[in-house]
This record gives sequence, structure tokens and C-alpha cells, in this order.
Amino acid sequence: MKRIGIFLILMFAGLGGYLWGQQEGMVVSQRVDWERGALILQVAQAIDATTFNPSSRFEVEREIERILPGLFMSAVVQIPFDSYRTIGERLKEDQNLFQQLESSASASASKNYSRVREDLQEIQVQYSFPFYGDGGFVVPLVTHNRPYPVERKLGFVPSRNFTGLIIYAKGELPAHGKDIHQAVQPAVFPTLYDEDMNPVLSVEMCDPAYLKRWGMVAYTDSEEDSAFLQRIGTAPLRTVARGVFGINATDLLLPMEAVDRMLVREANRSLLAQGRVLIVVGSSED
Repeated sequence: MKRIGIFLILMFAGLGGYLWGQQEGMVVSQRVDWERGALILQVAQAIDATTFNPSSRFEVEREIERILPGLFMSAVVQIPFDSYRTIGERLKEDQNLFQQLESSASASASKNYSRVREDLQEIQVQYSFPFYGDGGFVVPLVTHNRPYPVERKLGFVPSRNFTGLIIYAKGELPAHGKDIHQAVQPAVFPTLYDEDMNPVLSVEMCDPAYLKRWGMVAYTDSEEDSAFLQRIGTAPLRTVARGVFGINATDLLLPMEAVDRMLVREANRSLLAQGRVLIVVGSSED
């Protein structure tokens, strides 16, 4: 527990990446693949071309694997968790999650490639850490057992049963409560609102089994991506976001008409709770 406390202190001081024995000449970079739901971590280690041999490559890779859990934790804490917190800030609230996150990520890491640069001066190794599924690092962050019900829309609204929800949120949108426009920023657990700022879907309303399977929402920059067919089906409701909300511009405001059509029917409320939501992001010129 002492190690966890020290890590969190250093992390919020901006020093987390140096806590774990990062080697001289090592460059670590990371990116989040929101479409696949994975953290991609690349480690490049400088080597001496004049003394390079297969055994030295093995030693470098073994050293990278030794410090990989720390490199992972230094990267994952920066990922947006919700509208106002990163994963690191969430861990600060509940330090018991730290060890769960570290152990689950170590078990699920997969090596995408390992290669030596052509000039024999650098070894590059790339790893992928899945968000969801068996060993997914988001799984420990799902802490509720039973979801709150998605609120029902009372009265009559012309609608039908849909298979999913597609939200178009490309380009910059009006930022609620701010006199600016912002592009939506992907997050692990965003919240969907109607135009009156009533919550339509939050993480607490989602079925934990589906959160662990594929998350609350999926993101893509291609509205015709067939990879999401299992999630949103063949007859989704399509709508355009009216605005963004939150410190990190992660939450979306949806048109009243679309919200009413989703909430008036039990089948549609159920698909929301199952995370059958696809958000199309990117430049408005794409």
C-alpha cells in the first residue's frame, strides 16, 4: 500500500513515468485506440550497434517486460475516465483498485511486435492492453452489481424497436455552459443527456456484464464500420449530437426527439443499458 501511495503522489506531480526504473536511452510512447478499445504502448530502447547480437536483444526485451507493469500504469492513469476525472484520479479515490488494475493488465498484455531498427541502434517493442473482456483493465473499474433503471418516457411517442443507437458527433459542437465550441473527447464512461440536461444514460444505468464485455459506448470515425454490427445491429436509431458537456468535453447532449423515441419503449431502454451505442467522432470534413 505504501508503494501505491508513493506512485499516486508522483503521478500527480508529473513524475510517474520515472518511478519504475526506466532505462537510459529508453523512449516510451502511448496512444489509445478507441475503436478497438485498447491502450497501445511502444517502447524503444537504444542499443550499441557495434556489440549487438541476438542475446543482447533478448536481454533488452526481458528488461522491458520487467518494468512493463510500471510503464503501463504510468500510461493508463492519463486516460479520461468520465467528464471530470482521469483513470488516475479515479484510482486516487479508491487505492484498492490500483492493484486490481495492475494485475489484470499484466495478465492480458499482448505483444504486437518486436523488431530491431535497420541501423541496429534501437529495439522497438509494442504492446496492446485491452480495455474489456477477460483481463481487460477497465473491468475492475466497474464497481456496481446492479444497474439503475434507464428512465422511462411517459406518454405516447411514435417509435419502434431499434437495434442500437448511432450518435454523430463529428467536428466541434456547442459546449454547454461555455461560450465556445469543442470537439468531443472519448472517455471510458461518458454520460448522455437530453437537451434539458436530464441524464439519458450513465455508467450506473448500464448492465455490468455488458460494461465488462465491450464498455458503455464505442467510438469510430467511420459510420459504415462493419466491425460494430454485433453491437448496434442492422436497424439502429441515428441521431446528431446537439452539444458537448463536461470539463473534458466527454459528454453529449442529444435531441429530445431521439431521446423520446429511445426511452418510450422498454426494448430500446434495454439496448441502452447494454451499451449498444456507437459515437461517430472526428473532423466534420471526414
